[in-house]
Amino acid sequence: MINRKVFSFPLTILLIFCVLKFIWWAWPSVFHTWEDQAGDQFLRLAHKMEIEHPSSPDIVHIDIDDKALSMLHYSKDDPILYAKLMRIFKEVGVKGVLIDILFPVCRDNTACQMLEKEVQSFGKVYLPVVLSNDEMRNVVITNYDALNAAAAGLGHINSSPEKDGVYRRLPLFIQTKNQAFPAIGLRLIASNMKVEMESVQINKRSVIIPDAQFPDGTIKDLIIPTDEFGRNRINFFAPWPDAFAHYSVQTVLEHGEKPEGLEVLLDELEDTYVVLSDVSTGGRDFGPTPFSAYTPLSSLHAHFINSIVENRFLREVGPEVTLLIDCLLMVCLVVVAILFRGVVFSLTTVLILIVFIGVAISLFQSERILLEMIRPALSLVFSAVTIVLIQFLHEQREKHFIRATMSNYFAPSVIDKILTDPASLDQVSRKKLTVLFSDIVGFSSWSSDKDAVEIHQNLNQYFEEMVKIVFTHDGTIDKYIGDGLMVFFGDPVDDPDHALKAVSAAIAMQQRARSLKAEWEAQNKMPIQIRIGVHCGEMVVGNMGSKTRMEYTVIGSNVNLAQRLESNCPVGGVLISEAVLNLVSDKIEAHPAGTIQAKGFSEPVTVFELVF
Repeated sequence: MINRKVFSFPLTILLIFCVLKFIWWAWPSVFHTWEDQAGDQFLRLAHKMEIEHPSSPDIVHIDIDDKALSMLHYSKDDPILYAKLMRIFKEVGVKGVLIDILFPVCRDNTACQMLEKEVQSFGKVYLPVVLSNDEMRNVVITNYDALNAAAAGLGHINSSPEKDGVYRRLPLFIQTKNQAFPAIGLRLIASNMKVEMESVQINKRSVIIPDAQFPDGTIKDLIIPTDEFGRNRINFFAPWPDAFAHYSVQTVLEHGEKPEGLEVLLDELEDTYVVLSDVSTGGRDFGPTPFSAYTPLSSLHAHFINSIVENRFLREVGPEVTLLIDCLLMVCLVVVAILFRGVVFSLTTVLILIVFIGVAISLFQSERILLEMIRPALSLVFSAVTIVLIQFLHEQREKHFIRATMSNYFAPSVIDKILTDPASLDQVSRKKLTVLFSDIVGFSSWSSDKDAVEIHQNLNQYFEEMVKIVFTHDGTIDKYIGDGLMVFFGDPVDDPDHALKAVSAAIAMQQRARSLKAEWEAQNKMPIQIRIGVHCGEMVVGNMGSKTRMEYTVIGSNVNLAQRLESNCPVGGVLISEAVLNLVSDKIEAHPAGTIQAKGFSEPVTVFELVF
């Protein structure tokens, strides 16, 4: 069984893991979505478990909301509104403004010039562009030229939803015909870290901002993880209303008109990154995110900037780590499958799955490392179910084999107990047992002139009667030795009464032999008489033999002594040793029968004959 396990279980587990890996690769639109949604659950779980708010106070949303539009004298397309906001932001010391609103045309030159002047004077305003999705990568929508020229930099605001419609990833660079456009949040943060965009390095699974200057004065490379397509999976910390501080443009404008209001804004907005966006009813930049089915998409940029400021990115592991995890799970499952079966195997597999999920949650909570979860977990479950089925089929085949081959050697009650633990037959041990030898007296002389068929019929009938008695007393048929029978008691199922059952069986065998003698003499058959020897002692028991032929047997000097007792027994009697008598004296009557000199024993052996 172990040899079959060593080969069949690893191959089965490997096959299932490979099949699911292929399915995940062949139909990514379905199954990769499952992985993404599992990651969303981790984000929501992390939000519930956070003790401290994980978002930076240096990021604020300035919202053009319904309240502002209903109370202000400006429309949300009026350049004067934004010019006033830029002036206030400059006065209160905002260190960067990301505007998620496009100004494609100028309809009022005076107002536009005012906005351009304030944008240029501030010097920290970053404006968006929208790029096409075709292979040529053209700029589709941008601001009018004069405003673009006044800005500190341009960045794209492209972000496509995943197959399930949820926005999770942000491309950090998009290549056009003329240049690689950075994401607007990356443009803003790189400028504030004193790094030129030309110095930013684009690698296979990361974007590196070299020699970035952090607020605490340290200078080091900032490594932003990406997937193979150059997209960063955004580390959403909380739902949009709760993630960052929010101010209505109405509040900013009202406070900005008064000195005491500017003091308030100075306390709230100094040294912050401002994300200015339209969140009013009818706005077009809304979509589902991991926390909500309806979220302003400007939150993507805010969360991305927050990941950089807090240096806490969501890191999706690469294929190498995923392969390593698969290998570890497979090795664990193979070891468990070889060592255990049934309920123990199932419970251990569940424990492995719980540990895997626990490690995944722990890594996410502490390091924001996002492991691939669904496919490995399903691979583990499907492999475990298959292994349980294989174990069940092996066990049934094994039980059928045991029942078919051992029914001639073990009592039915013993076989039932063996079937609960078939592996017990593979064990070899030294233990105290009782052995019984029986032999037909004068069989050789009787059979010398008899027909083979007659000999066969008589001998088979005799053995059938004797075996019934042996099995009734839970004995194990060791072997048939011509007309003799070797039986032992107390194994493979432990039995503390093995000596008493052996003696009881011997008495019943002699009684049945006497009744057979009377029946057969009347039919002119063999005048059967038997003698029996019974001894108890320590011996080696187990499956022994060659690879092609095994026998479940007992060996040792005490086995030989039992045979010597049988050969010295009076015809029709039962001769037992003193070791047996000591165990059954309170239930069986016996009288001394002297001593015998048994071969292999230096001292004479005291024997007793049963009275029945």
